[in-house]
Amino acid sequence: MEKVVVVILMAGLSTRFEGPTNKQLALLKGKPIFSYSINAFNKSKLVDEIVLVVNKNNKEEIEKFIKTKKITAKIVLGGLTRQVSVECALKTIKCNKNDIVIIHDGARPLVSDLDIENVTKAAKKYGASTTYIEATDTIANIAKGGFVSSFEDRSKIALIQTPQAFKYDVLIKSHKNAKNKNATDDASLVLLNKGKIKLVKGNKRLNKVTTKEDLVFLEGLSKYERV
Repeated sequence: MEKVVVVILMAGLSTRFEGPTNKQLALLKGKPIFSYSINAFNKSKLVDEIVLVVNKNNKEEIEKFIKTKKITAKIVLGGLTRQVSVECALKTIKCNKNDIVIIHDGARPLVSDLDIENVTKAAKKYGASTTYIEATDTIANIAKGGFVSSFEDRSKIALIQTPQAFKYDVLIKSHKNAKNKNATDDASLVLLNKGKIKLVKGNKRLNKVTTKEDLVFLEGLSKYERV
């Protein structure tokens, strides 16, 4: 039986959040953003191990939370980029080649058990998977001076989210063969390493909190869900 390890990324410095605190510590319905993802994966029957990648500004609060909730999780300090933070986590886990590693942005707090199940199943079958939503707005390429240079066929565009899931050997090889440390997500590394990624339907509930407006959006959305 394959082991499932989840890596939750919470090491970003929140430079675009423009708040008095790290966005992971900001409150959503009275609870810190970071707590939602930790709780969701801790409750999942599929997950065997949790690794939390944090920074020095939120480490203490996250440690206190998992101790209070009696959650077993490994805490790792992240690096300067998302890719380096993932690599910091991967160095701490021991997996067989077909074990599954889920990578999730802690700033996407409303991840559900169904999201976790869907990407895990897809990764077991195809080697790599990611949640996504379809583009609903017109997609334009931007030229110099702030003008439109061309338009894309939005029916062929996928907006990538997390969670993303991978067989361990697929993920490790993709990181080892990466030529730089600035990848925006792990699925892009797999594709650069000539791997295939299965798309799994996500939804707006998985939107990432980057600005205060994003937090307000999720506050409104959560009124219609059991959060």
